[in-house]
Amino acid sequence: MTATAEITGLAASSPAATDRADAGGTRLRLRALAAMGHSDTRIARALDEPAWLVTKIINRTAMTVTPELRDSVGTLYDAWWDKRPPERTPAERAAAEATRTRARRGGWCAGMGLDDDEIDVPGYEPRCTWRPATGTGVADDDPFGAIARRRPPPDSRAEAV
Repeated sequence: MTATAEITGLAASSPAATDRADAGGTRLRLRALAAMGHSDTRIARALDEPAWLVTKIINRTAMTVTPELRDSVGTLYDAWWDKRPPERTPAERAAAEATRTRARRGGWCAGMGLDDDEIDVPGYEPRCTWRPATGTGVADDDPFGAIARRRPPPDSRAEAV
């Protein structure tokens, strides 16, 4: 059985097992963005996904994701891993601070603490924990440009155990 099959309880040869990916690397990337201050809502908006889906992955209630969602999160992470969110308004500052506090309490490390060679290996846990990170600048609000993608219904992109 593959790691994804073990997590979901599906046989490796079943169609449902082959169209899912382990959510571990996706979760760590999302948590690293949170450590920089990017809220679930901000991340979801950039991904053109519902915020509850991002929260479900971050909170470890989703054990698998679609390869498309995994790749989208990877692309977003590549754009934002070393950038903090804009804090132009009191609401943006409050959201960023609340998200950094959540990451600090959860011990989530920023992107610099992740091993890029290991992050997608099921079961990988970073050796580092949360540390304050200021980044190299401010992240763009829409790193993908105009988002006009069609996707399957949101509830099919993350699967709980």
